[in-house]
Amino acid sequence: NFCELYTARRDAMLESLDAYFPKSATWTKPAGGFYVWVTLPEGVDTKAMMPKAIAAKVAYVPGTAFYADGLGSWSMRLSYCHPTPERIREGVKALGAVVKKELSSRAGYQLN
Repeated sequence: NFCELYTARRDAMLESLDAYFPKSATWTKPAGGFYVWVTLPEGVDTKAMMPKAIAAKVAYVPGTAFYADGLGSWSMRLSYCHPTPERIREGVKALGAVVKKELSSRAGYQLN
């Protein structure tokens, strides 16, 4: 059943975001669909951060792709429709490390 398949993948993503992303990040908790919208602290440029994520073998769509006026640079869309729950956990863990490193490189930012 596809509903059960995608529910398990969504839950793996949400649980992994809770476990591996900084507490200053927020995200949607979708009731359906294939994506989670993640918002990082303002000032993080997810488009500029993309090469670091790719080096960590993960990818996302920067939030700027969804705004006509260039906003959304601190947001990203993550997909959970294709990878297995195990791969989702691995990917979110790797991406969380990239995000935390990006935040820690900002002067005066404290990870929590």
